[in-house]
Amino acid sequence: MNDMERPEPYVGVSGIGHFEEQLAIGDMALKLGMLTSEHFVMIGVQATGKSQVQEIENSRGRAWHPVGDELKDAAVTDDSGITRGFVHCFFEDDELEVGLERVMERSSGYLQGLQLNKLPWMDNDYRPILHDLKHQQRDVAVVLQAHSDILDWYRPHEVVRRLGTLPVDYVLFDASEGAGRLMNPGRLRRYVDELYQAQLPIGAVVAGGLEASNLDDYFGPLLAEFDDLSCDAEGRIRSGPEGNTRLDFDKVRNYLTAWKTIQDS
Repeated sequence: MNDMERPEPYVGVSGIGHFEEQLAIGDMALKLGMLTSEHFVMIGVQATGKSQVQEIENSRGRAWHPVGDELKDAAVTDDSGITRGFVHCFFEDDELEVGLERVMERSSGYLQGLQLNKLPWMDNDYRPILHDLKHQQRDVAVVLQAHSDILDWYRPHEVVRRLGTLPVDYVLFDASEGAGRLMNPGRLRRYVDELYQAQLPIGAVVAGGLEASNLDDYFGPLLAEFDDLSCDAEGRIRSGPEGNTRLDFDKVRNYLTAWKTIQDS
């Protein structure tokens, strides 16, 4: 395999609660001329054990984490292809199977990607689950989060060696986990570089406190070195009181504009 087999890169807007938000973001992307881009806008919808297995509202609120069947209306299939609905799953091991089943059923009308968050995949063997996912959902991309525990405990060559055994499409290097904590570009660079050196057919994504005002400083230098690198933003593109925040469309527009400026430079 060679590095040219990596999947399409994307710019992520996560924390979508309803398809109307996706449509507004798609309209922004069209006006920015992104339809002709080799990238797409990843629309990230959150699903947790509390919101999808227990079916109760969690501390971030249902506008951020849709509850139960609300997941069905969180996104839609975009015929233009400019936006794609990915569901970001955070399930404990004892609720993973039922959680994924409910997500796939409820998001079947738009699901184009599954992101698996906070799994201890360096310690536990999730290959049977991952292979089953890829068998059931052949056209659904799988994103595996390399979260703070993995980045704290394992060196780049250890993480990449493990990734080489897993059937995933993207790896998300993310120590922030939606909390808006700023990423360390130098630290993440070592993991991305190791992945590229291994020439695995896995796309790299970085996240951590990204927004319009810092995208050039934090994401720009990495993109200059790794030209098909993806990024994702979540915590810093929201506004409102804790527990009732909303996607801030001005922040999203500025973020996408900043991303497009970096891509075009």
